[in-house]
Amino acid sequence: MAEQYKHIKITKEKLENDRRTRDYNIPTFKRGDLAGHGQKLNQALGNAFAQAKKQVSSVEDRFILKLEYTGMLDIKNLIKHGVEFISQEGNNICIVFANEAGLAKFSDHLSRLGKNDANITYKQILTALENVDNWTRSDRESWAVKFYGLPKNDTFRLDIELWPVQSSRHPLRQKLIQDFTAWLRANHIRQIDQVSLDSLIMYRVEVTLAQADLLLEHTDIRYVDLLPKSGINYSQMNFDIAKLPGEISAPAENSARVCILDSGINTNHPLLRSAIAENTSFVTGEEAEDDAGHGTAVAGIALYGDLEAAAASNYWKPEFWLYSGKILSRDKDTGETKYDEKTIESTLEKAVAYFAGEQGCRIFNLSIGNTNSPYDGFHVKGIAYILDKLAREYDVLFIVSAGNFNGCEEPPIPKESWREEYPSYLSCPESIIIDPAPALNAITVGSLARHNAHENEQKYPEIHALTPAGERQPSPFTRHGPSVKGAIKPDLVATGGNIASPMRTEGKQWQAEARGMGVLCLNHEFIGRTLFKEISGTSFAAPYITHLAARLLNEYPTASANLLRAMLVNQASIPNESVGIFTKNHIDSHKEENKSDLQRDVMGYGAIDTDALFRSSESAVVLHSENTIKNNTHQFFELPLPEHFLRSQRAKRELRVSLAHSPAVRTTRLDYVATKIFFKLVKGKSLADVERSFNHDLQDETKVRNDDAVTNREITSQARSKGTVQASIWSFKQLSPNVKWFVVVTRQDRPDWGAQMSLEEEAYALAITITDRENIEPQLYTQIQNRVQIQERERARA
Repeated sequence: MAEQYKHIKITKEKLENDRRTRDYNIPTFKRGDLAGHGQKLNQALGNAFAQAKKQVSSVEDRFILKLEYTGMLDIKNLIKHGVEFISQEGNNICIVFANEAGLAKFSDHLSRLGKNDANITYKQILTALENVDNWTRSDRESWAVKFYGLPKNDTFRLDIELWPVQSSRHPLRQKLIQDFTAWLRANHIRQIDQVSLDSLIMYRVEVTLAQADLLLEHTDIRYVDLLPKSGINYSQMNFDIAKLPGEISAPAENSARVCILDSGINTNHPLLRSAIAENTSFVTGEEAEDDAGHGTAVAGIALYGDLEAAAASNYWKPEFWLYSGKILSRDKDTGETKYDEKTIESTLEKAVAYFAGEQGCRIFNLSIGNTNSPYDGFHVKGIAYILDKLAREYDVLFIVSAGNFNGCEEPPIPKESWREEYPSYLSCPESIIIDPAPALNAITVGSLARHNAHENEQKYPEIHALTPAGERQPSPFTRHGPSVKGAIKPDLVATGGNIASPMRTEGKQWQAEARGMGVLCLNHEFIGRTLFKEISGTSFAAPYITHLAARLLNEYPTASANLLRAMLVNQASIPNESVGIFTKNHIDSHKEENKSDLQRDVMGYGAIDTDALFRSSESAVVLHSENTIKNNTHQFFELPLPEHFLRSQRAKRELRVSLAHSPAVRTTRLDYVATKIFFKLVKGKSLADVERSFNHDLQDETKVRNDDAVTNREITSQARSKGTVQASIWSFKQLSPNVKWFVVVTRQDRPDWGAQMSLEEEAYALAITITDRENIEPQLYTQIQNRVQIQERERARA
């Protein structure tokens, strides 16, 4: 076996340039008849005001309006016309609120437009407007309410979001909550729970149908939603393991600490008990033990990774501590898991504050998903927003599942057969990722198939059930991205199981069977039964990545969550078996319709090859760095590439570069993230040669640089920079010893609001893998280590 070494830490150059910027003014939209335009808008405002007065409100003098606009809108100066911005709700829709005095000012400015408007400032705002309308009942209905309708019970529970006016501690916010809570009491609506964060005000309430109608007409309400459903559905098949070692050792005392937030863990399971550090329930009135089985199944994969391989060798060695936070429980009527009656958002805040803040857990697995909350293409909501916020606050890594797509009836997917219609439905709108999978500061995991023989196919010679997916192809139930503004999601894929279509029942091929094709996991009800069972779902792909992340943290215990994300994604590639599953027509039509890469939307950066994940070798060397960067600046890293790597002789060589950061986020903006940090790979004769292209003072003399070697690159800088973990791979056949290669890192805060939410110096992490596997006598690690030492001496002299 080749000798392995610790990854090498590298340092950025002392040079730090101001980012190239241009003065930019929001362009004025040209209108031919300004007076007519103002009159039309004023009439629309009058109608909207009349409708707004009919809506239910918890306070008399507060009105919500929906403004439709063309081009770009100067949001921060809307107040000049009497209305105050609340939120963007689409590419050309924003929401504002005002009192009667403000609306009178707005109406006055519209009436004077094109007539007596010399003293009106920011007229371009009025010319950009297309219409003034209300936020209506239909706007307030969530996807789940539209799709399923309201429950038929006499009383039922709903989640409602209010418009997040100001920040959580602002007096206006406090008054809004006070007024709305009083309104709930006055209307005899039972409040179960309430959460107030900067970008989220959520209530969980119990209502009658008549009370639900009041909520859907309430001016302060942004969305009305059904309660989350975990969406966990699985079949079981037992694997009987006859023998286990007499004693399974506990992890080392200083090992990584991993928290499983799920349905609890059965701590008596013989393969888990030596690694359990704590088991705590956050479900009111329930013990911490797992009565549903989901949490124990997830925990086993998180602890051991590939349980099939571990069982085959009967080798069991826990390498890190498991902490369990019970946030799901078993519904005694349906057998499915369910959330606590309090909102999952507040439960998660409590659990993470405890396990991260008090117990030192650095990695959290959340194999949960709300099938009632598919990503709408605009806003990150609920659980995902909480995870993005907590990841930044506690510097922890959340690993979440993409969610399972079990087909649907309207429209019918699949129409006739999972097998015949695979893989086209993998990109259908109905199989979009669900909350919390859109979270940008977390790692989202989709599913790959491993086995393709149904239980009956293994037992009997006749055809019984056939699967659409082969080994290392996307599981038929995995959900697709992208996330915010086209950010790549899922980030990674791992083995999660497969399903098959029954072949002997006419017209029933749309049914899904999974026995014998899932993932081996631990059985929570092992006493008198078997230690193992089999399950399929993205829920069981996520903990495999959790397992790798925890082992990585053991190797590099001071690594930030950003560095863990960068290192994990740095070793990911699309499996060869998956490369050709989509037709060119499917790929082209998806790109035209969605402006994104179909393969990336389904499989993200791919599956992790662990060959160089934990340690470098003489043929594959991983470099890493953690830094901070100011707004509107560039930082430079010269790659310590030895001359032998840069040789001109033909041989395949590879550069993998990845970056991760955890920005502040805001749900009322379509941009969502407060700052962007991104990288480019460029080449030049020297640092001085390269920096000219990133020098603010020379922006009129030299062209802006993009990536070099674009024909050798897998993912464009534009596509990868939309996410907060970014990566690309460059493959080379020939290089030049006379050229140096650099990674240039840039930070750019969102105009107007990004800097207010960001730190003066934002943290980020880089991971770079340099590979030269065709070298007969590789000494890449030794050569790079020497080159790093030379660079450090040169910087010290400078």
